Amino acid sequence: MKIRDIQDHMDCDALIVFRNNQFLGQDILDEENRILELTNFSGSAGTLVIMRKKAFLFVDGRYEIQAQKQTDAKTVSVIVESAEQNFNTWLKDNLSSATITYNPWQISESRIQKLKRMLPDAKWISQPQILATPRATAFEQPLKYAGQKTADKVKELKNQMSENNCGAVLVCAADSVSWLLNLRSNALPETPIVRAMAMVTKSGKVIMFADNLVLPKDCKFEKRPLSKINSALKESGAEKIILDFATSPAIIAEMCREAKIKTVNKPDLCAILKAEKNKNELQGMINAHIKDGVAMCKFLAWFENNYQKKSEIDIVKKVLSFRKQQELFHSVSFGTIAGSGANAAIIHYQPTEKQFGKIKNNSVLLLDSGAQYQDGTTDITRTIAVGKPTKDMIEKFTIVLKAHIALSSQKFPEHTSGNRLDAICRSMMWRYGLDYKHGTGHGVGSFLNVHEGPQSMGATGNSYPLKPNMVLSIEPGYYKENNFGIRIENLVYVAKSSVSGFLNFVPLTLVPIDFKLIDKYLLNEREINWLNEYHHTTYKLIAPHLDKSEREWLQKACAPL
Repeated sequence: MKIRDIQDHMDCDALIVFRNNQFLGQDILDEENRILELTNFSGSAGTLVIMRKKAFLFVDGRYEIQAQKQTDAKTVSVIVESAEQNFNTWLKDNLSSATITYNPWQISESRIQKLKRMLPDAKWISQPQILATPRATAFEQPLKYAGQKTADKVKELKNQMSENNCGAVLVCAADSVSWLLNLRSNALPETPIVRAMAMVTKSGKVIMFADNLVLPKDCKFEKRPLSKINSALKESGAEKIILDFATSPAIIAEMCREAKIKTVNKPDLCAILKAEKNKNELQGMINAHIKDGVAMCKFLAWFENNYQKKSEIDIVKKVLSFRKQQELFHSVSFGTIAGSGANAAIIHYQPTEKQFGKIKNNSVLLLDSGAQYQDGTTDITRTIAVGKPTKDMIEKFTIVLKAHIALSSQKFPEHTSGNRLDAICRSMMWRYGLDYKHGTGHGVGSFLNVHEGPQSMGATGNSYPLKPNMVLSIEPGYYKENNFGIRIENLVYVAKSSVSGFLNFVPLTLVPIDFKLIDKYLLNEREINWLNEYHHTTYKLIAPHLDKSEREWLQKACAPL
């Protein structure tokens, strides 16, 4: 279906299309992505408003260039959200008393409540539709990697129910259900979650709701289709249930109201617990990053002498080939970003088999990639000099490196939120009159989502406090449109500092930072010491896994500055 077809048959003023299926905020398949279908925009975030004469696509700063290139300006107007204009302010200005249609499976209860409060004179029409999900097979995440039995996790939920005098809790976030039940699946090519919801009653009974999902034979809980959530709520006998309005589709709250079940809006306890990695999960993340460091160092050693006449898609395939050699490799953790020259300035640019660029000499290659290993998830960005980089590239890279080091080396008080730490990284860029249009860091799951909440670090991020054993990225960048792009990303975990009451970051990523792009005269002694220590650790842990020529390359790449 095309936008024009929808407009010709509209019986409302506006139709809002969210980039979601019923599992809000999770990855989706291309065939489930209605925004891709209708606009050709392939970015990982966006909202589409279709009106009778025009459609409007709302994206964040990461996709400013990409959205303009992929959409037809005659049909779709791209709006890059900012402090001055965003999706909410635009609705108030344009649809304050309109009739608006939406799918309540694809928007959270908290968000639809906020929109209705914001537009009290608008008429909201709920048109429920569960998107069909392809057949998938689930498999167990072994205890040696999960670190905690499902029964113990269920016990935590039972305690929460008892504290709130509730008869059940309904967990709607697929990654939370995956963590709770120690299950993963092949439903998505890059994210091993089970696409399911789950209800836990105060007796400890667990009911999973999923479509077209084959479970391991020894699962000890009941499975029903998603369409049976309504009847299960009624059968539960619960007068009150715990429901996280931020992660639950609006239709679930509608079902509860119809069944006269009171809802207690509490943050998803599974999300909070899984963010603070247990001993096994943290060790798994450490081990996964050693494997990933080996794969990346093998690639970089190869690239140095073999980039000539290669394309961006060649790079994607070569990085994958080295990762596939590593033990416990499952898949990539997201589509690899490999941008050469001007393509590196497109923040989330991804080459495809049909559209890719050649590796440009005397420029940079921005390579943002990651992997899913059964013991952990990785995400790394390295900006690599190709030939002789320009003075401008070296200067901007060194400033981004200074910003990265500023946050990576920072001690901070317990209970400090990610949005406060974002300013530490970004302020280094501001000193030079530079900034970047994306967050500074996101949480990362353990063989789960490469983007995990509630922790994050961004100028507009949440105020959730960082806690020991949380894993996050640190990834400042700089992008010069139609010229080059730079990003330096490591994953880190939060640890208790030697200073009482303070925390600090410990690097997980173990891959050298390109010396050819560093102006050492822009670095102070403290920054040089951090870089030398980081490279010393990288060499010590990665070198034993490389062959002789690769070790020689790594020794040079990790030499003291």
